[in-house]
Parts: sequence; structure tokens; C-alpha cells
Amino acid sequence: MKLKHYLFFMIYLPSLVIAAGTHEHSHDGDKFSVGEPGTGSPDRRIKVSMRDTMRFAFEPQLNNLRHGETIEFVVTNDGVIQHEFSIGNAEDQIKHAEMMRKMPDMKHEDPNTVSLAAGETARLQWKFMGDDTVVFACNIPGHFEAGMKHVLPITIGSGNYG
Repeated sequence: MKLKHYLFFMIYLPSLVIAAGTHEHSHDGDKFSVGEPGTGSPDRRIKVSMRDTMRFAFEPQLNNLRHGETIEFVVTNDGVIQHEFSIGNAEDQIKHAEMMRKMPDMKHEDPNTVSLAAGETARLQWKFMGDDTVVFACNIPGHFEAGMKHVLPITIGSGNYG
């Protein structure tokens, strides 16, 4: 019996420890609060620079969002530490931040979130829906609290994108 326990711990425990530190997380089939993954040709393309000053820089500036608008975000981690870019409402970001505190090394492969190491770039296309307020956030522990967020309402009505 002791041999079985020994073998179990020697074989399975190291893989559990490794998995806990490199957890990849996905929300397949989830409903999103402020829209859905975008498809087709976007209405706008926005470059997002994630910086170690705990700020996002948008080029061109992101000053408004319209219901039904699709934006392709080209997100680059211009810092030397890991950052993430997550799209949701305030409630989504609170839940996500709690999860990140429990698993700070989590890497995302979600339609509304990208986690990037220094120097990496990813594309995220999103169609904004509804009339909620969107919170763009980095939920790596301490980053949001240090100011790594951008908040905008979704507006309903006609007008130019941009």
C-alpha cells in the first residue's frame, strides 16, 4: 500500500504543481456582458500599447464606443513584465480580478482577453453591444489598482465611428 501512495505522489504530484503554475483559461460558450467576438471587416482598428507605467495607450485615441461597432485591437506589450488586456463591464472585471489573485500566472485564450509576455502582440476583435459601460483592464494582481484601466460607455445611436 505504501508503494502505491509513493508512486502516486512521485508520478502525479509534480504534474499537478506544474499545471497549477501555468494554467491556461478559456471561457468557451460563455455569454459576454458588453458584446461578442467580432467577425468580418472591423469598423476601426486601434493599436493598444500596454506599458509598465500601468497604463494603456490607444492609437488613435479611444474616446467612444457605439452599439454594433466592431473594433480590431492590435495589442502589444511594450513593457518588460506580463500584462493583459481584458474587455468587460465592471462586474466582469471584479470577478476576473478575483480569479487572477488566486491564479496569478494564468494565461488567457479567451475571445475578450489576451495575456502577453514582454514584446508579444495579439489581435482581438470585438463587437460592442448594449448600453453598458465597458472596462478595459489588466487584471494581473496590482496592475488595475495602479491605474491600468480605461472606462467608456457604449452609446446607442447614429454617428461616425472614431
